[in-house]
Amino acid sequence: MDALKPYLPQGDGLLPYYMLILSLTSIGNSIQTYRTLHFTRRVYNGLFVRNTKLPKPKEQGFSPEDRTDKLVPVAQNDPKGTDQLTPLAGRLFGTWTTIACLVRLYAAYNLHIGPMYDIAIWTYVVAFGHFASELFIYKSMTFGMPQFFPFLFASTALIWMPSVRSHYVQVA
Repeated sequence: MDALKPYLPQGDGLLPYYMLILSLTSIGNSIQTYRTLHFTRRVYNGLFVRNTKLPKPKEQGFSPEDRTDKLVPVAQNDPKGTDQLTPLAGRLFGTWTTIACLVRLYAAYNLHIGPMYDIAIWTYVVAFGHFASELFIYKSMTFGMPQFFPFLFASTALIWMPSVRSHYVQVA
């Protein structure tokens, strides 16, 4: 264990370690998004069909293919339903996860810097907002064990980090 000590965050408390562990886990998650869609499909598990309420013909300045609502959710057992998780979407999710991971990793070692602390909090706000909107608004997921963990980790950080900010951030 002494061999690892120089590489661990030097801040007091558990928050730096929480952020370090989440960051290292996120690296693995990011790598898998480039290798397979299997695990990401477990999170984004909603099925969709074409939105029949959109006008069919392409009009000047309007194309149904450009609409963000060109697909609408259907029941999980609908045989016509398909998922929206394409290889591109999976890689974009992996890239987004990598960026958040790097910010949190850097913050784990620099929680004493106010702006760095705040940016780390914002990564959790964005993550929580993303997952909540996919669950409640866009319906690309249903809530189960694969969705539990992103919500748990983000909400834990969003409660914990603001409540201990004054302990970590050094005021000049």
